[in-house]
Amino acid sequence: MKRWSLKVKVGLYAALLTMVALVAGVVVMMVTTYFYQISELDKSLHGDAVELVWDLKNFRDGPKNPREPLREELIPLDMRDHYLMIEGPEGQLLYKSSNIKHSNLTGKSGQVQTQDVDGYSSRVGTWQVDDYLIHLGEPLNVVERFQKMLGLGFMTALPAVGLVVFFGGVWLGRRAVAPVARLSAAAERISASNPQERLPAPGAKDEIAMLTEVLNQSFDRLQASYDIATRFSADASHQLKTPLTILRAGLDHLSRDTDMSEAQAAEVSLLTQQTRRLTSLIEDLLLLAQVDMGRMFLEAEEFDLRTLIHAASDDLLVLVEGKGISVEDELPAPLPVNADRRLIAMVLQNLIENAAKYTYLGGQIRITGFHESDWIVVRIANTSKDIPAVDREQIFERFRRGSGVGGNVRGHGLGLNIARGLIRAHGGEIRLNPTVPGWIEFEMRLPAG
Repeated sequence: MKRWSLKVKVGLYAALLTMVALVAGVVVMMVTTYFYQISELDKSLHGDAVELVWDLKNFRDGPKNPREPLREELIPLDMRDHYLMIEGPEGQLLYKSSNIKHSNLTGKSGQVQTQDVDGYSSRVGTWQVDDYLIHLGEPLNVVERFQKMLGLGFMTALPAVGLVVFFGGVWLGRRAVAPVARLSAAAERISASNPQERLPAPGAKDEIAMLTEVLNQSFDRLQASYDIATRFSADASHQLKTPLTILRAGLDHLSRDTDMSEAQAAEVSLLTQQTRRLTSLIEDLLLLAQVDMGRMFLEAEEFDLRTLIHAASDDLLVLVEGKGISVEDELPAPLPVNADRRLIAMVLQNLIENAAKYTYLGGQIRITGFHESDWIVVRIANTSKDIPAVDREQIFERFRRGSGVGGNVRGHGLGLNIARGLIRAHGGEIRLNPTVPGWIEFEMRLPAG
């Protein structure tokens, strides 16, 4: 049931609750009806006993002595289908109806009880009326038949009631969930590239409207915090570029000083490398800030992606020179795209640098490109140690770095995050594909030109 929709769950719960309530109600009704019928039957039997004695005393040919046996014709016709035994003042049996074969009616005066009479469950009452002790009974088959028909009718109606309530619950659930579904659809449109989008306010002033208002206020606060963070990142990166440029110029000037000792020259060289790393990091942060704020300006143009892949392959050959790594590319057909050539080149450069960093000595790197439906697909695969499942999910996170085949590798852990942001800005996607053990493969997809 975990995977079922909320409206189906509402229908099921409503149907189950209704059926349980009906079962409980019918059980109470059947018990109440049964005891009511028994009570009415007891009253009827008592009235018949009193009327019987009255008839016996008022018949013209009625008995003059209450100790004399009673003839059949003295019993009213409407009472001959009852179980009847009449005793005299000394307990002598005066009459026993012919429908009683092997049993006797027993009981004390004023007592009404259920007895087995010749194998039939019957209600038997005993009353002392004047000189006669009347035992009068009636089979309970009518009451039992009514109870059985009532239960059968309920069991027949129960599935129909359950179905009606289920579909009614689904309909009500759909209507109840509709505002939430609209809120979910609106919430999906809120993203880093569209942070100003807000949830539509329902017309009714109910709990959903209150929730919408609270969520919109939360989104306002989040957008304000997000804008401050991205603006700070962009501003800080921009402000750092100037002093770093001056610092690099000063270090370059110092490196040309011939009066420095060898140790001083080495120190200046190390500082120069670190400033270059800082410059690269600041440029990456500026690029990320532009992506986060949705201010990435794309100078799109139509071109064949193979030209950039061939250029990246040439750079890759230089990067793996002397490592015994073979590079293969398979680009059988043109790969037309409408994209920013400079930014796509940055993505390819990042991917081939990763491949060069993490490929074993003597390993392989394979680049393939092809047209698939409305997409241009480029895959860059290399032999390397397997990436754990937990790392595969986090590999595109910022400042997430892996360990190279030879230990630590250079980088800031921003390359893949930037690459994904740039590709998504073009309406594409980049991902790490599942591959055979010993291989790593990144896939880049761009809309076909």
